[in-house]
Amino acid sequence: MAGLGPHPAPPSRLRIQFVAVAALGLLGLAALWRPLGAGWVLAAVAPGTYLTAYAWTNLGANRPPGGDDLDPQLGPANAITLFRGWLAAVLAGAVVAPSPSPWVPVALFAGAVGLDAVDGAVARRTAETVLGARLDGATDALAVLVGAAVAVALGSLPGWYLVAGGVWYAYAASLWRRRRKGAPVYELSPSRVRPFVGTVQFVVVALALLPGVGGAGGLPVWLTALSALALAALLGSFARDWAAATGRLGRDDPPVSAGGDRG
Repeated sequence: MAGLGPHPAPPSRLRIQFVAVAALGLLGLAALWRPLGAGWVLAAVAPGTYLTAYAWTNLGANRPPGGDDLDPQLGPANAITLFRGWLAAVLAGAVVAPSPSPWVPVALFAGAVGLDAVDGAVARRTAETVLGARLDGATDALAVLVGAAVAVALGSLPGWYLVAGGVWYAYAASLWRRRRKGAPVYELSPSRVRPFVGTVQFVVVALALLPGVGGAGGLPVWLTALSALALAALLGSFARDWAAATGRLGRDDPPVSAGGDRG
């Protein structure tokens, strides 16, 4: 997936900390069995397992950007990001099971995306890592995909908007395949447009999850138009980043083995 490349094996302390965090997340899901129901919790297992596996395979990237020294501590920023992912995974249950309150999906999505600013601020104050950037991108993509799926199930977003949640995975898989083939991959330069376009997707999904939007009244025209514009901007952003990461825009810098991350 995005940014995957050869890196040192994580230290035992880091693996133990991660297992403890994963076990805590599993206990949290178990605690929701009675209030949300078995169907809801079981639906949350798949995205939760995916994010756990993704984080586990990237623990060796728990190092500063451009640095080689692994940080043996998971760190508060990564813990917050994993909690965001846990909220997004729990939200997936609303696709298949009725919510005890129409505000539960709103609260779960708001927590999953609202804490995005918090983990970034904590990382800047403590220690920014490659692992953190990868987890942040994966969690954002999961939140949009799951949130959009819930909104589609509620009848407030068109089904084609699910592409907004899937484009990150297509981008990541493409770069992973290039690395496997030995093709060059380049680091992305900082961008002010990238986070703005991502935030717009958060806004679209958040509006779609609000109680009373869509449903029996059909798809809201204004929200359908907004989601179309947002998706077009997202696809354009990813297309440009893919062209930059694969060197199609022309690069003078050398390729890197762990570049192309969209944070």
